Amino acid sequence: MVISVIIFIITLLILVVIHEFGHFIMAKRFGIRVEEFGFGIPPRIFGKKIGETVWSLNWLPLGGFVKLTGEDETDKDKLNDSRSFARAHVNKRMIVVVTGVVMNLVLSWVLFYTVIINQNFRIIYPTPDPIVSIARVEEGFPAQGAGILVGDRILSIDGKKMEDIEQAVSVIKEKDGQPLTLQIADLDGNFKREVTVSPQETEDGEKLIGVVFSPIGIKIYQTLPEKIFSGISYSYDLTRITFTGLGRLIGDVASGNVEKASQQVAGPVGLARITDSFISVGAVLPYIWFTGVISLTLAIFNVLPIPALDGGRLFFLIIEAVTRRKVHPEIERIIHTVGFVILIGLSILVAFSDIKKIIP
Repeated sequence: MVISVIIFIITLLILVVIHEFGHFIMAKRFGIRVEEFGFGIPPRIFGKKIGETVWSLNWLPLGGFVKLTGEDETDKDKLNDSRSFARAHVNKRMIVVVTGVVMNLVLSWVLFYTVIINQNFRIIYPTPDPIVSIARVEEGFPAQGAGILVGDRILSIDGKKMEDIEQAVSVIKEKDGQPLTLQIADLDGNFKREVTVSPQETEDGEKLIGVVFSPIGIKIYQTLPEKIFSGISYSYDLTRITFTGLGRLIGDVASGNVEKASQQVAGPVGLARITDSFISVGAVLPYIWFTGVISLTLAIFNVLPIPALDGGRLFFLIIEAVTRRKVHPEIERIIHTVGFVILIGLSILVAFSDIKKIIP
């Protein structure tokens, strides 16, 4: 477990540093002075100045940062610096802020393409709820002849809605070899069709249609355009699913169902446990997929208009671009500070929730 925690910390550090490197390269491109590029969160262990930038290593490994001259507009001593972030055109400041998100998004595409290509253009397809999907179709069985394919989703059998794998298996057994009518769709429940199959009796007396069910879907990219854009379209699908889950989470919290909401989220402790489950069995490709999901999640939540995050800063810059007037620096600072305190508080609550899941 210790090795898995270390690997997770290194992974998270790399993801955050790549994000901050996006800010760094665009700031340098626009002539904005970068005072410090920090690996980890202060307090500082040591730092070395190379050129005009201090490269520092800090004690808390779960993050990183880039400090730009004039980024804090309440620091009036640096506002008049010709290379101050505050003096750059608003469009350039918006690009600097959003490039970190872009870096995480592009990284997620690269990681997803790596997994998809190495798995012959197949990849697991998470859904907001457990489903009954087809993970494998056995040769020579009725399912193959009926045109049932890997990646299909079973919506119902003989008119009964399928909620889980156990129910599907039970219904098939209950039919005792009689014909079954399956309503099938894609992983999102679209493009519905019906097929009829009659279970085939095996040598040991079992009556099977010849499929292996899974609660998680498998996406298969078949055409050339689908394969070319697979990593990007997969990121879009995960983003859509993420917002669906986020909506449900907010709904649970609003309705007072905090316990249910806590089961749907995971912080560093929970993610470290997931890392251990991959590392312990040597599952390299699943861990690459998992890293891609984290990178995509960082991109999604950083672009939301949440104070203290990139999206919050971008929101104020958009206001400035539209109104041609800056929000008062002190007001913006207070909003970001309050947002940061709330985020830290939520992080602590999520960490306690993770620990509670481990310790009965």
